[in-house]
Amino acid sequence: MFCPSYKGQKFYVDQPAVRDGNLITGSVTGSLEWAKLIIEKLGVFKPETLEAWFAYFSTGKPEHFFALMQSVQR
Repeated sequence: MFCPSYKGQKFYVDQPAVRDGNLITGSVTGSLEWAKLIIEKLGVFKPETLEAWFAYFSTGKPEHFFALMQSVQR
């Protein structure tokens, strides 16, 4: 519609953020998911810490903050 000569439709994935190998991309609305994929790819956190981090920042619920803190101390 906005770019009639665009030829990349077959590569489009209808997700807020996606990773394919070393390529990580996302939409404006997928910034948290995008950050999660980057952190996961870089191996910054253990899987349980990453899940607690994502749960806390996607919901703001205090129980996820405590789970995050506990996962870092293990």
